[in-house]
Amino acid sequence: MTLVISKDVPWNATWSAEERHEIRPCRHIGMNLAIWSPHKPGEGRPLFAKPHMVRQRKSIVDMRCTVCGERTDWRDRWWFPRGSWNEGWWMSTEAPVHLRCADLARHACPKLRTAGGDPIPFPGGSKVLSAIVGGHATDKDFGVSIAGRRVVGHLKLAWRRPLFLASITETSQCPLDYRSTAV
Repeated sequence: MTLVISKDVPWNATWSAEERHEIRPCRHIGMNLAIWSPHKPGEGRPLFAKPHMVRQRKSIVDMRCTVCGERTDWRDRWWFPRGSWNEGWWMSTEAPVHLRCADLARHACPKLRTAGGDPIPFPGGSKVLSAIVGGHATDKDFGVSIAGRRVVGHLKLAWRRPLFLASITETSQCPLDYRSTAV
């Protein structure tokens, strides 16, 4: 059976043929260095819980739907509020979805399937932050040598005091270094 992107597999998902990584300048973050992987959607098998690095950054910067890959209009921009507190920011790697695409997201994403819940209208006031990666674990996980350079992994949407999550309290800090990125 042939899997169809945006019908069976989200646009943002990594495919097994895309698992090779390099460090390259990324146009979606002002040509700063970032983890890169080849663009071969549909080749191999989908890795649902592993967003493609470049498509993930593109989806955050361009507000593209993680399921179909098309831009979301502000009137049809929905979001699954998954993330955590870090250094006073509520952060999430989750990009928006169209309402019509939310069902596939819920079905295809193991985390959403387990957590359940419906998407909410995309909250305003977000900033885009870069997750700076590095160290032995990153080198091992991605098969690259960062060698002390500032390298971006995923982008994060972040809110300082989000009204949509008023009941969530801050937790311990995450070991990654998050810095603002102008986009």
